[in-house]
Formats: sequence, C-alpha cells, structure tokens
Amino acid sequence: MTDMTIDAFCRELLRDDCPGTSLEPERLAADFARNFDVPLRVSLDDLAVLLENAGIGTVSGAWLQRGLRGVHYSLPDGTYAIQYHEGQWEGGKVHTVLHETCEIFHEQVWDRHNDSRPSREICPEADRFAAAVMMPPETFAAYAQATGLDVLALQRLFRCAYLSVTRRLGEVMRNQPLLAVLYERRGKNPETWPERAFPREFRASAVVRTPGFGERFSSLLCGSRGRVPLPGRSPSPGSLAEKVILTGRSEYAEVEPGGNRRDADGLAVTVRPVFWRGRLAKVSLVAVPYEQRATLVPQVHRASFDPRELTAVTRPATALS
Repeated sequence: MTDMTIDAFCRELLRDDCPGTSLEPERLAADFARNFDVPLRVSLDDLAVLLENAGIGTVSGAWLQRGLRGVHYSLPDGTYAIQYHEGQWEGGKVHTVLHETCEIFHEQVWDRHNDSRPSREICPEADRFAAAVMMPPETFAAYAQATGLDVLALQRLFRCAYLSVTRRLGEVMRNQPLLAVLYERRGKNPETWPERAFPREFRASAVVRTPGFGERFSSLLCGSRGRVPLPGRSPSPGSLAEKVILTGRSEYAEVEPGGNRRDADGLAVTVRPVFWRGRLAKVSLVAVPYEQRATLVPQVHRASFDPRELTAVTRPATALS
C-alpha cells in the first residue's frame, strides 16, 4: 500500500511553474493512479479506504438533493468529506467520488499557488479525470480494439457509464477514424416509458468524431432526408439508428464508397440497443470508414449477444473477413 499523502502529492503537482499543466485531466489521472496505486476497476470501498489513508478525507453515501451526484466540503482538521448520491449505480458512485477528488486537488493546488485560480468551469475537467482514472488510455485502447469498438462490452469491462465510454473512444482512439454516437431516451424513470419506443423519445447525448473520420454524410447516419448526427437531436428518419429503435435489434450495415452522392465516402456502421428494466433506454452507434470495416469484426461477430439481440442483422459477414 502506498504511503503517498495529499500534501506530498500536491507538492509534486506544484513543481510545474504553471499548475494548470499538472492539473490537465489526463496527466493528473495518470499521476494520481501511479502515486496512489489505484487499481483498474477499483471498487467503491477500496477507493474510500485509499482516500482516507491518503489524508484526503472520508467517503460516504447520502440522499442528495435532486440532480446532485456528489459534494465535498472541508472539515476542521483540514481533511474533506466526500458524499455521493446513494441512488447511483456502483460505477456512477466511483465516478462521482473521483470527480470530487479532482476538485479537491484543484482547490489544494491553487490555494498553495501564488496566482489566483482560473475562472473556467472545473466540472468538465473533473469528469474527464474520473473517466481517465477508470479507463486508462493504454488499457482502454487495447480493449477497444479487441472488442471492435464495442461500447456495450467496454461499459461492462470498465464499469463506466455508456456516456463516459462513448466520449472516451473519441479521446483515446485518436489514430482510429471513427464516429461514436450515444442516443438516450428522455425521462429518468423507465417504469413510465411505454413498452414500444419511438425515435422522437431519444436524443444524442454524445457525438464524438476522431480527426481521421472527417465530414462524412451517409444514408446509414442521416437516412433519406435527415442530417448527420448532432448533439441533442433525435435520429434522422430512415437512418440505421432509427431502425434499431423501432425494432429493438442490433444492426450492422456497410456501404461501399462511390455508390451515390450520399454515400460517396463509404461507411461501415454498427448500432446496438441497450435495455433497462425491460425498456429500450439507449442506442449506441459506431461508424468507421468502409476500408477499415475489419475493425468492427470482433463486435459484429460476437457470440454473447443479449437474448433480445439474437436476431441482429450482421450482413454480409463474409464482406468483413
């Protein structure tokens, strides 16, 4: 077990002339994981013990006010109390505690630095820090490639939210041209959802694209008359995502380049449904250039489909070999 403390760690961070450099989310996550011996797939209990031993503070659950996932506050002895909302699942609680830990590091470092702290919003950086700790770049990249960029498989492997996994693909797989989109059904209580899902109930909560993917318009993405996926928008009519919402089944399709004006570049696209309490809750889309369709083979040929996905269309399988 490491004997690193928050005081020693913050002194290390302050060795940079500009604390903003050492507090960059990816770098801070790597330094935190290395110095505090944070294991992959760390449990909530182990993380709580680690933070307490490091003198950072105590971790506990509470029923926080609506919409609040976590809070932290300083105690008279100089440590912190971190509270997470009890209503979250295990992975969400770990993410929340790491998010609050990142905010504590920021407070400690800037309080010790002569310059005033930056005015930018810290929450997005804290979310990136938490995701980077839970999904280290080298490990994540290896599993992403091995699973065929399968967001569902990666969510189970790293015990992170589908939204975090989707965003992480865009952050880590910079050398792989891809588009990843997560559509989520509106409304927090699935018991109020009708059994049949409609595309208008879904919105794109994440749309990430790596540099090599470029501007690609395809009927698989935008249907017959819709637009390419945009954050906050529903799937376009006639798109592959719309079809998955209407059928509840996984779909794979590919279009060779030059077939028509819409599909001039060519794409290979997988779309997978996610069910929650018997209701379709999310839809995950991953697209790659047609010439790199072999990247998706592990996902398309997976043998462990959810029973509700057994009729998934994976056509034509031989074209991927």
